[in-house]
Amino acid sequence: MTPTHVQAPIQAILRPGSLALREADVELRLPEGALAAGGTLALPAWTPGSYMVRDHARLLDRFRAVDGAGQPLETPKLDKQRWRLPATSGPVIVRYRLLCDDFTVRTNHLDAAHAQFIGAATFLRLEGQEDRPWTVRFEGWPSDWKVAAALPESAGVFESRDYDTLVDSPFELGTFERRAFEAKGTRFELVVTGPHRVDLDRVVEGTRRIVAVCADLFGGFPFDRYVFLLTFTPGGRGGLEHRDSTSLLADPHKAATPEGFQDLLLLVAHEFFHAWNVKRLRAPELGPFDYGRECPTTLLWFHEGGTSFMQYLILMRAGLVPWSWCARKLEALWTEYTRRPGRLEQSLEASSWDAWIRFYKPDAFAPNTTVSYYDKGALVAWMMDARIRLASGGACGLEALFQRLWEHFGDGAVADADLRGAYEALAGEPAGPFWDAWISGTAELDPVSIEAAYGLHFERLLPGAPERPTPFTGVVLAGEAPVVANVLPGSPAEHAGLSFGMELMAVDGWRTPKAADVQARMKEGEPGRALVVLASDRGRIHTFELVPVEDIQGEYRIQPREICSQAQATAFQGLAGQPHPAAVAP
Repeated sequence: MTPTHVQAPIQAILRPGSLALREADVELRLPEGALAAGGTLALPAWTPGSYMVRDHARLLDRFRAVDGAGQPLETPKLDKQRWRLPATSGPVIVRYRLLCDDFTVRTNHLDAAHAQFIGAATFLRLEGQEDRPWTVRFEGWPSDWKVAAALPESAGVFESRDYDTLVDSPFELGTFERRAFEAKGTRFELVVTGPHRVDLDRVVEGTRRIVAVCADLFGGFPFDRYVFLLTFTPGGRGGLEHRDSTSLLADPHKAATPEGFQDLLLLVAHEFFHAWNVKRLRAPELGPFDYGRECPTTLLWFHEGGTSFMQYLILMRAGLVPWSWCARKLEALWTEYTRRPGRLEQSLEASSWDAWIRFYKPDAFAPNTTVSYYDKGALVAWMMDARIRLASGGACGLEALFQRLWEHFGDGAVADADLRGAYEALAGEPAGPFWDAWISGTAELDPVSIEAAYGLHFERLLPGAPERPTPFTGVVLAGEAPVVANVLPGSPAEHAGLSFGMELMAVDGWRTPKAADVQARMKEGEPGRALVVLASDRGRIHTFELVPVEDIQGEYRIQPREICSQAQATAFQGLAGQPHPAAVAP
């Protein structure tokens, strides 16, 4: 048998430039024959998992290339992110500089304490040769720094079987602390960067429980090794999923509090569940990727919203939070959703499709015209879970839908029709009406199925007291300045003529130098009684008559019923991994 030809790898070497200026130097060694017919090098325009064109090439400069003899090559730039290289029989060396000052899980960052390299923002790909293997090594960094990544490593050289795998494998450099444990034959590593006062033993134990719940859901793990890259930095919050790792940012001060610690575990659960939902079970548009442009899909509501629901189920089943904690989170989601005017304008499918230009690029109109496929997606996923539990007598819920998809498709593409088919098989009802109302359409969410499935009650608490109703104006302020950030459609503020960007200088004769002053004076008003508002608009002073109405928005509370059925108790136990707090009817 003739051995399969193995392509020579592209070799990448990363060196520090000026740490003070947050610069890194990259050298790519293209092997002999790679450019026999010439080629094009391109940097991705976006980072997979974060659906916005970020134009990483704007932070790349000093691009140059030489042949094997060290002679400069002509490398014309074709567009914002692509360079053309001439036909060359021998090896070619390409060098460029990266500016790394964006501390997110989607972009590069380095300083005197650490370096974080995200593949999409770091490595140029050789167009048409994405299946060629890569090696990566680091030279010239501080002697006490280590390197962590999910890629296999030998003698300081990291190996990637192709470009897609390289882009999906972030690197962390520094004097981090590494913890490890095993579960079902898989090695898990927790790489922790940054000063903090968080009990890492508790983090490791919580992570161990989270992965155990997911192993039970899916019958094991689809990898032999998984790495959690956890970085503590003030104000940090966020995560980005990868096939065999995840990048996590957390605020060290918040994470040291009980509530913040639970939020950190929620983030761990969310990103780890993505190892199945989106990194393997994925919309057809989400792999293989077109790195040069947007790759829209209507299924982000399922990938992100479904994961945002499952994160609560995972934490509860792991015994890390009580139902009451998750109930508060879900109450807040439901309340915020019902107050968002955009819920009547944009469907989940449209929110998913337009994530590139609307969700990740919000403007002043966003609250009035859009919904979050994370938040509404999580609530719709809960409604799906409830309908499946009603059909199964409480025996199974949304986790069964994920299990069914995993069994049928595994590491592969899942289309909308596949989701509908799985839902119909488990819920025992046509998917069309559910999709038309809450996924393709903009119908108000309905808690009836959730109440019936789990023995819960949704109660809306109106603000204020019956003898003194709370006034509602529809003016939304942001920050400390008394500047209008939004005017809710159909509100008294719209009818009065108030608009975006106006500075509210006085309310009812009282000076309002801060946003808190505006809010306080408006709360002192009465529904039906006009308030005189003095506002500056583009330098000119105007007077407006604002007539508040009674605030009937309210907040939602989710309470267990005093008595529940056996099926409801079973469903609640399946959801929360905890007994129903109510008495079970005989």
